[in-house]
Amino acid sequence: MMLLDQNLINTKGWTEYSVYPLFLHLSFISEGSANYGIDMVFPREKHLAFKRDVLFPIVGISKLKAEKFNTVQELKAKLKYAENEIARLYINGIIGREEAIGMIETYLLFFPKKALQRLNFIKTNCSYVINYNLGRDQVANHMKLSGVDPEQPEKRWQIFKHLLSNP
Repeated sequence: MMLLDQNLINTKGWTEYSVYPLFLHLSFISEGSANYGIDMVFPREKHLAFKRDVLFPIVGISKLKAEKFNTVQELKAKLKYAENEIARLYINGIIGREEAIGMIETYLLFFPKKALQRLNFIKTNCSYVINYNLGRDQVANHMKLSGVDPEQPEKRWQIFKHLLSNP
């Protein structure tokens, strides 16, 4: 179960949205907007600077590796749709456990131990895995179609707030 914004309940009287099962259709937008929200708060350069100047020093990684790390992460993110397909094939019984692990290693660039962990996540959460990337891309598309202009951050936040505060 997941709790929603108390403000939705108080201002709009939508008590039916106060709690919902995690695997409800609303999770598609919840997870997608959470991932899109990272980009809203931390546009690429801000995100890179935060990792380089705050996070990397905390864990003892050289600041000089930040740009390369960011580039690798951005490239790896493009592989996430392969996970959706691997999950579909596995959940539908088209491929077995070992083949799915091998595909996760090959197409998502995971080490064997991490590939097994990812497959266990897929097995436990099934189609929920699409919420992170497809959900994010759908939110981004909604924002674009709603007239988001990078030069108008206030309007961008208004559109995003409207999306988050309406089922």
